[in-house]
Amino acid sequence: MRIPVPAIVLASSAALVAGVLVGASAPATAAPRVTVPLPTVTAMPDGPIFTGALQDLAARGYAESEYVVTLTEPNVYSYVGKSTRTQARKAPASPQGDYRSRIIVRAPENPEQFNGRVLVEMMNTTALIDLDIAWQQAHEYLMRDGWAYVGISVQQSGLNALRGFTRQRGRYADLGLNLMTPRAAKAGSAGLRDPSLAWDLTSQVGALIDSEAPSNPLANYAVESVFLTGQSQMAGYATTYVNAIHPRHRVFDGFLVAYRTATATNLRYAAPRGGQVPSTSASAAQRRLEGRGSPVISLQTESDPLRGPEAGQMKDFQRTVWRADSDTARDRYRLWEVPGSSHNDRWGAEQALGVLGRDTLLSLTTTCDWTAPVGVNDFPMRFVWHRALESLAEWYETGVPPANGDRIARTRTGTIKRDGNGNARGGIRLPRLAVPVATYTPTAAGDLFCPLTGTQAPFDAEKLAARYPLVDDYVQAVEDAVRASVEAGFLLAEDGAALVESARRGPAADGETIQAY
Repeated sequence: MRIPVPAIVLASSAALVAGVLVGASAPATAAPRVTVPLPTVTAMPDGPIFTGALQDLAARGYAESEYVVTLTEPNVYSYVGKSTRTQARKAPASPQGDYRSRIIVRAPENPEQFNGRVLVEMMNTTALIDLDIAWQQAHEYLMRDGWAYVGISVQQSGLNALRGFTRQRGRYADLGLNLMTPRAAKAGSAGLRDPSLAWDLTSQVGALIDSEAPSNPLANYAVESVFLTGQSQMAGYATTYVNAIHPRHRVFDGFLVAYRTATATNLRYAAPRGGQVPSTSASAAQRRLEGRGSPVISLQTESDPLRGPEAGQMKDFQRTVWRADSDTARDRYRLWEVPGSSHNDRWGAEQALGVLGRDTLLSLTTTCDWTAPVGVNDFPMRFVWHRALESLAEWYETGVPPANGDRIARTRTGTIKRDGNGNARGGIRLPRLAVPVATYTPTAAGDLFCPLTGTQAPFDAEKLAARYPLVDDYVQAVEDAVRASVEAGFLLAEDGAALVESARRGPAADGETIQAY
């Protein structure tokens, strides 16, 4: 059962459905959403799960389970020209059998402890294995507040990695997991990132979770709202889903798109040319997030987009990545930019490495060019994830929009402006920037994922003493900054309390970092 949203929003946000074409220019009065077929779901045996939660779920009253999902009559899609209209056709038969993937479900063991909200994540496979980035960033809030979580394997690269699962050999060997269309399958490794089946897989899983079908893993839970998220590489998928697929199916109630670039994922497989995959989602309309009335929050670190505007690209970036906030019935959108944060911070990196070390034989020893006291960016971006998810849910449930965040200050060419401490100006300034104890930069030198992991340079003792003569001075300043951030709508009170508690250790401790992870 869904929580109703205001009638004006429902009336004006529905998308036009006509045959196989769905358009961004659809009139406000449109047909109901197209019914999405439900997939076949098979529960997997109890046992260790690849990309299982690192946390002690039982201690928090949570349980984790895994399922094989077989798609029902899936389609593949293509854009109509440079518009966001899509054309659908039945997916070609695969020589590798049914199109089949897996999902991970985490929920309160007691359905009465469930708050009615479900977060569905397209898991990230940049490292060629599934990583539950949204869960890593937001698990404290999700379990504290009673959410359910569903992680979807949406790429063949992630499915292939399951064969190397070290904690239970053979767990995934005979499942026939397959998300590659025939043309992509012939391309070998070049086809491992075929996105063609990701769209109906995501829609069918979302529809299943929101259904009363006995096969629904959350059938005994009172699901009221379902939200979709994707981070980094999967933000490109989420952008394409919002623009091209959501108007057709309208499965999800809102979207959190995190750490996006200026691009969007192709709708279907495109063979590499000269070592590069040609972009078939290249128009500004296809890269500009617009949820057709469903709320969308774009959450960006200081690092993002990772490749900033080149000469002559500023207008395009302003139309797409840095587009204006909106509160119209057809276009509900927020961009939250968080200075001080980095694409891959210490909190996330340590968890990702924990999954890699536990579940695979991969060794990703980093050799980032950090020299003490400079080290890994430890800015608490996870707290903005918490507030963004809460704001997204409230936006859908009550119609009350989130706060408008200031944008990071940039020059006419896109270069970030910095203050006297070397920190970015503007943006949503959490207490760690409002009451600074370090200089945060969004990227770092080195190999592997080092360029994604920013740096943190603690202020020296002399500078800290001049700013905060006593620990009490620092604590008071943090308390004031926390109060301001909570009142502004960018920080939850519980997380603000955690920042104040941390501040009691003193400013030097809050500025400390590590030189390796």
